[in-house]
Amino acid sequence: MLAFDKAKGHHSALLKQGCHTMLHAFHQRKSQLYKRYLGHREIGEKRVCEEDEITALIMGPLDYMPASAVELFWRGLVERPGHGVSPAFPFGPASYVKMRFWPRRGIEPDLVVELEWPSGERRILLVEFKWNAPLSGECQLQRQWLEYLTEAERKNAYHLFIAPDISSGLNAVSSHDVWKGQLILHSWFSVLNSLRHIGTEFAGLQTWIRQTTAFLDKLGIVRFQGFHGLGNPPTTLRSPVFWRPVGGFHEIAAPSFPANPITPLHCFWNPTP
Repeated sequence: MLAFDKAKGHHSALLKQGCHTMLHAFHQRKSQLYKRYLGHREIGEKRVCEEDEITALIMGPLDYMPASAVELFWRGLVERPGHGVSPAFPFGPASYVKMRFWPRRGIEPDLVVELEWPSGERRILLVEFKWNAPLSGECQLQRQWLEYLTEAERKNAYHLFIAPDISSGLNAVSSHDVWKGQLILHSWFSVLNSLRHIGTEFAGLQTWIRQTTAFLDKLGIVRFQGFHGLGNPPTTLRSPVFWRPVGGFHEIAAPSFPANPITPLHCFWNPTP
């Protein structure tokens, strides 16, 4: 049961009392608590742990699924189309998975995932999530990679950075690349696309994908599905005026358009480079 702690001014039980079940409430429109992540605040509420709550809401249910189901999700984030990764993800389903939320070894990433295959191969995923906050210092990602993992662990590890946009991750790579290809950047929109491409027979994973997709939709993270139709642009009383390097100001005649409105989808392509 979700409790509201008036003394602290926030929903103190959100993370401690099974917050992953809130995905059901959001999916069935039984709660508007997700508005916290869009800027809404209760009276007297000064701080919301948005990133931690979203991390638990979305990733928490994976901790209760079979290793082979969990591996499908992480494989989709690691094996991106058109992007090679080294070391390669092992072939076949994983036989063991362990997810540790906010573990600490001097520095605290949001999530560490350990995967193991029947062959004995292992992979470690060091994951940092961001929502409405910047990185904690210019070298946060570099410090996580170098200080949390040992040199031996880094040989079989990936560092995932998931945020509304990946500019902070790109800046980290350009300023000091310590990963040599093992840093994987995903926007939340990219995560949504990855969910849509997971083919699975696991009923629990299917339910989680459906509910997570609905939750991201409420936060404004949706797949662009094109225009339903295009109409004629408005006409002007006089021709637009443009400046040309040769000849100064020049009026351009307004183009003519067909009389019937455009209803189907259209694409205009100019082959001139």
